[in-house]
Amino acid sequence: MKKISILILIALCALLLAGCDNEYKPVESTEEEARVIATLTYGESTYEVRYELYRALFLANKEVVDGCDASVWEGDGSEEYIARINEIIRAKVCEIYSAIHLAKALGYDAYSKDADKQIKEYIKGAVEGDDDQIGHGSYEAYLASLKDNYLNYSVATLLMRYSLSMTAINEYYGGTEHEVFGNMQGEYTYTADDVKSYYFSGDCARVMELYIPSGVKSKAWVEDFRAQLLTKSSELAMATHIIANTSATEADLIVDDEVSGIVIGKNSLDSFYYSAYLAKVFDVEAGEMSEVFELSGTEADGYYVIYGLEKSEEHFSRCYEQIRLSYIDEVIGGKIAEVSEALNASYRLSESYSEINHQGISME
Repeated sequence: MKKISILILIALCALLLAGCDNEYKPVESTEEEARVIATLTYGESTYEVRYELYRALFLANKEVVDGCDASVWEGDGSEEYIARINEIIRAKVCEIYSAIHLAKALGYDAYSKDADKQIKEYIKGAVEGDDDQIGHGSYEAYLASLKDNYLNYSVATLLMRYSLSMTAINEYYGGTEHEVFGNMQGEYTYTADDVKSYYFSGDCARVMELYIPSGVKSKAWVEDFRAQLLTKSSELAMATHIIANTSATEADLIVDDEVSGIVIGKNSLDSFYYSAYLAKVFDVEAGEMSEVFELSGTEADGYYVIYGLEKSEEHFSRCYEQIRLSYIDEVIGGKIAEVSEALNASYRLSESYSEINHQGISME
């Protein structure tokens, strides 16, 4: 009798656990959403780009391309707009799958049972709330919020796998932060000499940045502010003037009462979105100031002015930690760029792509 009771209890627990697993059941993509419109390959790995991902990236970027004029997606001249947005979509797709591919090469599988478990926990937190987020209150509300952001369940979980992959890559190369021991180095090994070689190479620049977010000030105001900077007697005076009149903080520009600026590598930022910015950074010589230029279609849109700073042994020693982090970003960016470029070269549209009506793309 006791054995039977135990078996019943085990069976009941199994049912309860199954119920928990299915509480937020995955939503299957429709046949239209799941159709493959492109493929990418790297070595023996092949990745399929489904319409649902293309749709999400199209809707997220269309206004940047069409300037809120939806009529451009059909008729004369539409091919130009379609080509422009396809370039953006292609770059983003390659970025996503390059991270997933690189993470797997480093030992983390974004499609493993552990990854699936982490995704379930994230979705549960997104619905119910946890220490990191306020919940949507119901699974239906969570799914509705995905739709509002041009995502379905499948694309949302793909982006979660991308995020988990990036976390694994960052931990492999950059290590993790421990509350007691500080930075715990990852599996990638490097020395202070490696960081120094990077710092003094042509792949690294040290600059001071004036940044005014979009909508905050006019270009004329920024032009006038640039002129004010040129009258300052020292680089420290420039930095102080920027701190006093913009949203920049002392930590952004000054360390130990001396100008720190920022250290940027050629692969530290996504070149597709920040190519104009990187061009300015690596064009200015120490002591020179760029003209005012504008970035759009990025996470940091606005007006910029770049001032070149001299690299020195003194600055390297004083700001080593900042430079070390830039070195790690450069290593990671270089590795991802290598995979992404190969994926981009292999990108092939399928016959299903020709069925897309760009004018009619929507979440309905």
